[in-house]
Amino acid sequence: MRNSWPAHRLGGNESYPNLFQPYGGFPDGVKVDNGYITLPDLPGIGFEGKADLYAEMIKLAV
Repeated sequence: MRNSWPAHRLGGNESYPNLFQPYGGFPDGVKVDNGYITLPDLPGIGFEGKADLYAEMIKLAV
């Protein structure tokens, strides 16, 4: 398993899909289908796949 967050079995609640942007939500390209999502093939905890959040992290790093 390349992502750590599915192991917590919180049902996606920890993702807050419509709140706390750019922190909330799923990685770019992830679709919710019948209450389920598919996991992207990304390392880490997921923020690496969120372009808007990644841009904010880059600003903090410089």
